[in-house]
Amino acid sequence: MGRFSTSRWSSCLFLVVIWVHQIVGPPAVVKQPPSNQTVPEHPDNLEKPEDDLETRYNLEYNRYLKEVVDALESDPEFRRKLETAEEVDFRNGKVAAELEYVNHHVRTKLDELKRTELTRLRELMKMQEERKKSEEDPDHHGHLDHSNPHTFEVQDLQMLMNKVRKDLEEVDESRRKEFKEYEMQKEFEKEQKMKEMDEEHKKQYLKELEEEKKAAQHHDPVRPVHHPGSQAQLEEVWEKSDHMSQKFDPKAFFYLHDLDGNGYWDEQEVNALFIKELDKIYAQQPNNHVDMREREEEMERMREHVFKETDTNRDRFISFTEFLEQTKRDEWRRDEGWESIDQKPQFTQKEYEEFEKQRQMEIQRLIEQGVIHPNAVPQYHPAQGAGVPINQAQYGMPQYQAHPGAQQQYQAHPAAHQQGQAQAQYQSHPAAGQPQYQAHPP
Repeated sequence: MGRFSTSRWSSCLFLVVIWVHQIVGPPAVVKQPPSNQTVPEHPDNLEKPEDDLETRYNLEYNRYLKEVVDALESDPEFRRKLETAEEVDFRNGKVAAELEYVNHHVRTKLDELKRTELTRLRELMKMQEERKKSEEDPDHHGHLDHSNPHTFEVQDLQMLMNKVRKDLEEVDESRRKEFKEYEMQKEFEKEQKMKEMDEEHKKQYLKELEEEKKAAQHHDPVRPVHHPGSQAQLEEVWEKSDHMSQKFDPKAFFYLHDLDGNGYWDEQEVNALFIKELDKIYAQQPNNHVDMREREEEMERMREHVFKETDTNRDRFISFTEFLEQTKRDEWRRDEGWESIDQKPQFTQKEYEEFEKQRQMEIQRLIEQGVIHPNAVPQYHPAQGAGVPINQAQYGMPQYQAHPGAQQQYQAHPAAHQQGQAQAQYQSHPAAGQPQYQAHPP
């Protein structure tokens, strides 16, 4: 007995089989010319009619149909039955019923084709929804003045700056939300793993997790984690990374780290200041295991904190004036340390319970669809959409690229005091997913 009922396949594939019949058809009877006639040669320049269903019948699923036909034709027995069938056999479902006896490899190929086509249709629907939303949402085109289509004016620049600032704020908000889901997914997988353990192994597993947690939260007292952007933190960069022996000079420090020499610190230039603080937190991880997703999030949170304290006009740039004013505040001289990600909960119990409920529903749906095995727990990343399983090696963000600061130390020549001279010694890279907007307007 096949995997599906005859009635189901008869109804689902009836129209497809009709098309197969029209495309493949019965073997053509080739009429031989009379013996006293010659067969004219086929002119080389004669264009053959293009058998394109999408062109002839406006079928946007032309490729899917063609691939289904090719797969069915690869089974000699099914092809033979198809070619010898009568027209009535296509209409009453008799031919469709023969799908039950198609070769197993062919059926597997058909399954793959269907899943691919469903994915294409979902993406198409998503694109249509986004297009409709952009047409209805005037803010989608709010980065320029539509009332003046001829010249670029002050209003255009202001609108562009406002739009970029708003979009980058949304990027940060989305990043925080995705990281919370990432942390909840790790907790979910931990609990799923424990469900498969007996009491003895579960007890040992929990003990190991607790030891790892304590080790990760233990920060070296000899190398304390400084408050990001504080005097102590920046002076350590000045001494340890920039290798400056003289007293900390705010002006020299600012222009030394203004890598593109435009007179402003952008987000990536600020991120580069946190390399040593990140090393303090994550160099102590047990078994040298560093969650690069957490390290990246730690860096972004430090950056957000410094901008909140220093970027007074909220343009997402730190000018020299803003930086100098910050160094005059009492708060800048106080080093309050830093509470890292592993030292505080990233989600509430209520948030996790809701997440767990949704994940269980997604897993059940995937099992029913035959996408995953009942005993498998698919991994998940919120950016890919709910319920999409991903490869073990791609846990978290697919093709995740760590900030270059996580692998190399920033080295500046001691004499590089002048504006922009450090640029050749450190190459700034934008973080994954950040829109490119670096040049500050004049």
